Amino acid sequence: MRYTRELLGVAESPMVQIATAAEAMPGSIKLCYGESDLPTPSFICEAADAAMKAGHTSYTHTAGATQLREAIAAKVHELHGADYTASEIMATVGGSMAIYAAIRAFVGRGDNAVIVSPAYAIYSNAAIMAGGEPRPVPLRHEGGRFHLDLDRLRAAIDANTRMVVVNSPSNPAGWMITVNEQRALLDLAETHDLVILSDEVYERLVYDDGLSIAPSFARLPHDRNRLIVVNSFSKTYNMTGWRLGWAQASETTIKTMYRAVEFMTSNPSAMVQQAGIVALRDGEPCVRDLRAHYAARRADVVTALSALPGVDLPEPQGSFFAFPRIAGLADSTAFATRLLRDTGLAIAPGVGFGESGEGYVRICFAASQPTVTAALDKFRHFLPGQL
Repeated sequence: MRYTRELLGVAESPMVQIATAAEAMPGSIKLCYGESDLPTPSFICEAADAAMKAGHTSYTHTAGATQLREAIAAKVHELHGADYTASEIMATVGGSMAIYAAIRAFVGRGDNAVIVSPAYAIYSNAAIMAGGEPRPVPLRHEGGRFHLDLDRLRAAIDANTRMVVVNSPSNPAGWMITVNEQRALLDLAETHDLVILSDEVYERLVYDDGLSIAPSFARLPHDRNRLIVVNSFSKTYNMTGWRLGWAQASETTIKTMYRAVEFMTSNPSAMVQQAGIVALRDGEPCVRDLRAHYAARRADVVTALSALPGVDLPEPQGSFFAFPRIAGLADSTAFATRLLRDTGLAIAPGVGFGESGEGYVRICFAASQPTVTAALDKFRHFLPGQL
């Protein structure tokens, strides 16, 4: 068989390998996935059921039903004070589809995309599938936190760079970009004729005192043709399997993206779009409760991991991941494999998020308190024999 060079360049993630093994192990604790073990709120499920019974079972516009796009624009204004019209919003089959469509719209053969790393592999692999080159730029780990390395990022840009990709709050690092860093990236985009792709799917899951949402690039003055913001219902409303996300950008960019998506996935399911409208309208109490739950589990994880010799945990400012560095760890995949085999605990190898993630592991704390407690106990007892 002669598969395309671009798809042959996409390797299976070690995270998938760990997850597959965990699924085959009865009783395993799966903190390798980027999702909660809590159910989707019942009012959202009921809204989908009502939508199906009301006849929302047909195609919508490729970019999504106008009613949903208007609801997204209204929520963006409510949260960030940024004004978007429905024509500048595109509903997608999960945030992943929005990311792929955005990269595909701007990165082609011979181009490159600079990616703030460690990062979920979708950004690099989307660039590879588009025929381009991913250029990861690692965050600096110092002073108990991750920091954006602007000098290194500038040095990675050349005449073939088309896009800078940043995910904040970060999967896997829990890092959150500052407003000044956002301004610096927007200045770079203007200077070098680039597009910023900002993945903000974890924006509601932040833990700094007095902060209920992460800063969005959309809040800052910018040329709308130079910014694509991606978001999703998955993390905010526990709707991972529903596959509903969106992109917000200039009308020209949105039209370019949805013309391509028509031949990839068409539109998100009509009844899911209707449920999304209800989630946006009625979901704020749920979001507050969810963030409080994750904050408590974060505290459990930070307390437990910070007490372990040889473990250096950068503060998770947002998302629902801890990303500890383990002293002397040179093969995070082998470590995660042994951990699963010996204890039944599945976590994600750091190298699955790029070379700069080697030596780290990712632990998802979006789980119930008993599950997190049991997982930390297994990790605590396993670690000493590995150092």
